[in-house]
Amino acid sequence: MKKNHARLITFISFLLIATFLFTVPCMAKEASKPMVLSVTLHWAPPPKGGGANDQASLVYWTKEIEKQTEGRVKFKIFYSSVLGKVTDFAKMVGGVGVADVGAIIAVYTQWQLPLYAGTMNPFLTTGIDVQARAINRLYHEWAPMRDEWTKLNLKPLWVFVIDPYRLIIKQEISSLDDLKGKKIWGGGGYAEIMKMYGITPVFFPPSQVYEAMQKGTIDGLFFPYGPSSFFKFYEVGKYYVDLTFMGCQTPAAIAINIDMWNKISPDDQKTIERISAGMHEFFLEYSYKDEQRLNDFFRSQGVKFISFSPEEQAKIRDRCADAVLNDWIEKANKKGAPGKEFLERYKAIVNELR
Repeated sequence: MKKNHARLITFISFLLIATFLFTVPCMAKEASKPMVLSVTLHWAPPPKGGGANDQASLVYWTKEIEKQTEGRVKFKIFYSSVLGKVTDFAKMVGGVGVADVGAIIAVYTQWQLPLYAGTMNPFLTTGIDVQARAINRLYHEWAPMRDEWTKLNLKPLWVFVIDPYRLIIKQEISSLDDLKGKKIWGGGGYAEIMKMYGITPVFFPPSQVYEAMQKGTIDGLFFPYGPSSFFKFYEVGKYYVDLTFMGCQTPAAIAINIDMWNKISPDDQKTIERISAGMHEFFLEYSYKDEQRLNDFFRSQGVKFISFSPEEQAKIRDRCADAVLNDWIEKANKKGAPGKEFLERYKAIVNELR
């Protein structure tokens, strides 16, 4: 009897040890399984050599996170809006199951994130540096700026400002008056400026713009300089009008679903935030280096550059600045957003950062 009891104990002990030896490696394997985050973008995959500033910066950001988290956080990038329309990105990322991370472009989310999109109003900033820094600072200093993101279940990780816009058209002009009666694609402050000049603004997903230009459905478009290269708009519009003086640059935020963010370990969160904090400088440096390449490329494609005279620029500014901003404040207030307070705070920060 004692022998049988001893044998039973030995057998049970063997089973426990075997179970432990089998389970621990499985648990370790499960624990080491990387978190793969899906990323939705509306631009095309970058070509060899890095591509435009937003393409190259996003790739760099994902690779650095994968490297510095030792593979615990990885990304699967979906280009060219294959997961859904760019106008739905905020809902797609903030919701469940479609995408975990995405580029939230202000011009496509104007009234989903009105304070964020308010920074692309004309005549507030020029260039891509001050605007991005001002957005980041106001986000951290002012609760309403953060709250509109939280309501959509989004956490912006880093913000960049897409290249200053160009007016891409088929004809040579010297004034916006030359476009009276034309149909031009564009949103935000540009749409209001167009109305003041008797131009009809139209707006639909950017993937449809090339064909619309090609068929003559529209006569031109307002679009960022660099990204126009991978949409190939230079093939259907050979005149690029410099609108840097208007300062209607569109901000873009790489944002993550808050629920997914909370599943990432605190240490990896810190790593992601540290890498994200350095992306503004990376984006700027890449943009400045890439400008000459873009200039040469567009010229090689037969593009002709147009700049309005200082007098014409002043006329546009005097005619449109106050009217557009007042119109935006009225619309923001109707949406329940503190438009006037936002502009006061944003302008003050911009003046400090200049």
